[in-house]
Amino acid sequence: MEMFRWLVMFAIIITMAVLVVWERNKTIETGYQIAQLQKDFNEMSERNKNLNYYVQKLKSHEVIVDKVKTYQLALLPKEYFQNSVVAGNIKENVGRDAKTIMAGNLYTQKEQVLKGSVLHN
Repeated sequence: MEMFRWLVMFAIIITMAVLVVWERNKTIETGYQIAQLQKDFNEMSERNKNLNYYVQKLKSHEVIVDKVKTYQLALLPKEYFQNSVVAGNIKENVGRDAKTIMAGNLYTQKEQVLKGSVLHN
């Protein structure tokens, strides 16, 4: 009976030791996962900053004017679009074939819909 008691105590101590080691390994593994997630977060934050810079650069008036000149897009007066732009969609005044781009208060299109002269060449 004495031997059985010692074996049970030894089994309990071994089980507890295994559980402590397993828990320690899980803690270390979770630490590595956290470090990897922080690294990914920092990389994504840096990429986001670069993309925001690029977007702001593309939104600048100089770049838009340069694109208008490069692609020889016709400029339309803002009054032409009054009451015709709803939630970014073009309706009524502009033909369905005209692909219109709005950037700030500069309106351009690739195909000329207006009869008459354009504002700029």
